[in-house]
Amino acid sequence: MKTSYDYRASARETLQGQWNETALMSVVLLGIVLLLEVPTSLFSTVNTALEPYCGGGSLLLSVLLVIPLEFALYNVLLMMVRSVLGSETQLSAMWRLFKEDYSRALPAGLLMTIVIVIVSIPTLLIGGIILGYAYKMIPYLIHEYPDLSTREILRLSREMMRGHKWDLFVLEFSFIGWGLLCILTCGIGFLWLIPYMGAAEAHFYEDLKAETIVEE
Repeated sequence: MKTSYDYRASARETLQGQWNETALMSVVLLGIVLLLEVPTSLFSTVNTALEPYCGGGSLLLSVLLVIPLEFALYNVLLMMVRSVLGSETQLSAMWRLFKEDYSRALPAGLLMTIVIVIVSIPTLLIGGIILGYAYKMIPYLIHEYPDLSTREILRLSREMMRGHKWDLFVLEFSFIGWGLLCILTCGIGFLWLIPYMGAAEAHFYEDLKAETIVEE
C-alpha cells in the first residue's frame, strides 16, 4: 500500500478543477443530516419523554436515507478516480447510484449498523471502531458486486481489510489538521474535506482491490 501522503496527492489530482462540484454532494448529504436532526431536537425539547424515541427514529432515518446516500457519494468519487464519470455531473451520478444501489445499500447498511452496535456495547466502543474499519469497503463492494448477498459483501470487506485497518486509520488520521481548520470555519470547510477524504479512500480501495481480489 502507498503512504498517506501519496493517497492525498492522488486525491487532489482527481479533484483538480472539480472541488466545488464535489462539494455540492457534501451540501446535499450534510443538508439531509441536518434536516433529520432538527425535528429530533425539537421533539425532545418539547417533551423530554420523547427523547429516547426521537434518537432511535433519527438512527433509523440515517440507515434508511443517509447511509445509502453516503454510499452513492463514495462511488461517484470512485468513478472520478477511474475517470469514467464522463459528461455526467457529480450530483446526477450521486442520485442515479442512490436509486440503483438502494435495495442493496439499505440491508448492508442496516446489518452493518446492527453488528457494530452489538459489538460496541460490551467492548466499550473499541470493538465497534475496529469492526467499523473492517466494513469500510462495503460502499464500493455493494456497487461493484451486485450479485453478492449482503452477508457475502460484509465478509468480503472484512477479508479485504484484514491487515489493512491500521493503514486506513493512518490515512484518515492524516487529515486531522484539515479537520481542525474546518472547525475554525464553523464547519463550512467540511464541504470540501468530505470529498477530499473520500477520493483518497477511493484510491486506497483501488489498491486494496488489486492486492486482495482476483477477478475471474
